[in-house]
Amino acid sequence: MTNLFELKVFSRARLTGKYGMTIAVTLTLLACSLFLSLLVDQLVPVSNIALFAASTFATFLIDLLLGTLVSGEAYLYMNIVYDREASFGDLKQGFAEHPEKAMLLRIPFAAAATLASSPMVFYQIFYRNTPDRSVLFYCMLLSAAGLAIEVILELVYSQVFYLLHDFPERRTTELFSASARLMRGHIGQYALLLLSYLPWLFLSALLFFIPALFVVSQINAVQAAFYRSLTSKPGDSPVRYRPTSHLR
Repeated sequence: MTNLFELKVFSRARLTGKYGMTIAVTLTLLACSLFLSLLVDQLVPVSNIALFAASTFATFLIDLLLGTLVSGEAYLYMNIVYDREASFGDLKQGFAEHPEKAMLLRIPFAAAATLASSPMVFYQIFYRNTPDRSVLFYCMLLSAAGLAIEVILELVYSQVFYLLHDFPERRTTELFSASARLMRGHIGQYALLLLSYLPWLFLSALLFFIPALFVVSQINAVQAAFYRSLTSKPGDSPVRYRPTSHLR
């Protein structure tokens, strides 16, 4: 396992000359997410519990659909860290190669994100002006539980989309299992790696978040580099990884 500093240096080197493309990809994903969210808000205005449930479910489905773009983004960054030809068009790989698996892989992440965000939205819409604070307490409790589950899933199953492109023939359950095996003993390292970028994200807030676009590119690249480090052996050539015993 390469140390974390070397991973960050390696991923930054691979990004040289590619920031324009990766920032365009980040903005595209953000624009798609915002557009679809605004569309749901317009089509399903929340005025009662039933419409709130419909809006929440629609948002969940959108998150699943965005799994195809997340898959394409993972493919793009794999090409970058493996020093293969990479382009903005790599995003379409998420639609071209098993989009149904990409959406299935997205289910637990989307469910946890929904659990983390929906309770407080529910409170703001229906109970914001009530003097009874017990509802606020339970909504906060549910949101905290959802956030904790989301963080755990993001760590344990962080490799599923990379594995999808290396092993497209595998079932989604096998991809989840393979990610869990890969991350065994490395979750702390991975968490520290991601946390090391937090100061840069906070600093970018002072500069109208413009530097955050570069930081997000670096985070995406170092995540792909982490996968490369987990699955490569000394002397491996930068080609599609093939199974070894720990992934079978």
